[in-house]
Amino acid sequence: MRNRWGQLALHAVLICILTLTLAPFVFVITNSMRTNSEMNHAFFGLPKFGRQMFDGYAYAWEVLRPYTLNTMLVCIVTGGGVVLVGSVSAYVFSRCKFKGRDTLFLAVLAFMMIPGVLTLVPSFLWVKKLGLLNSHWVLILPYLAGGQVFAIFLFKSFFDGLPGELFESARMDGAGHLKLYWSVVLPLSKSVIAVVGIVNILGTWNNFLWPFITNSDAKYHVISSGLYLMNQSNVSSNFATMFAAYVLASIPLLILFLYATKPFMQGVTSGAFKA
Repeated sequence: MRNRWGQLALHAVLICILTLTLAPFVFVITNSMRTNSEMNHAFFGLPKFGRQMFDGYAYAWEVLRPYTLNTMLVCIVTGGGVVLVGSVSAYVFSRCKFKGRDTLFLAVLAFMMIPGVLTLVPSFLWVKKLGLLNSHWVLILPYLAGGQVFAIFLFKSFFDGLPGELFESARMDGAGHLKLYWSVVLPLSKSVIAVVGIVNILGTWNNFLWPFITNSDAKYHVISSGLYLMNQSNVSSNFATMFAAYVLASIPLLILFLYATKPFMQGVTSGAFKA
């Protein structure tokens, strides 16, 4: 009997925590379907059913669409580039023997100890001198370079755990390093590729400061900085539009979460984070 009451109490606590967690999401979704007048009369009320419920979404998508396309372009190019360059570099560190290899790898890992805020001003001055401001490249190239250290660390840790017999057998069949990388290593690395890709996409999608300070031209802004621009414009007076923009901005990440959770967890449990 005591165990039963304990389980009921535990379930009640979990339900309360779940309610508190989901309440902000419900609040945003419901208010994205209401007019300013409805919110002024009942701030926590429910939307009135009708076609007007989606007017805020239509207007928000019209404003947010170019920012979304920019973000997707930057995320796809950056994610693919980090996976490609990081995996190739990690293969060299893991399977190629050369003088100073371990020292060079430790030097690469040392960059993980440098806070990103310390490199903000030098990075800005560097891209300004290169003439990359107000372009997609000012986002792609720094993200591509900044994601390498973490990617190399994960890929090398995973590659070191692959059986050496696989490489010996492939070499006996005449495979070189390129063949080993493409036909042996990559097919076995889908889980760690998913981890690196997801972490990189999440970091790129949610980054606000760098896109905001490097792009004064609105056509190159991404979702995070675009939402800020919307909040500073006349659109902010329409609460439904702003709430709808927040919902639309989170949908791609929600889809990524639904479809990428399984490969991400497989990557974590299969040794992607092995030290």
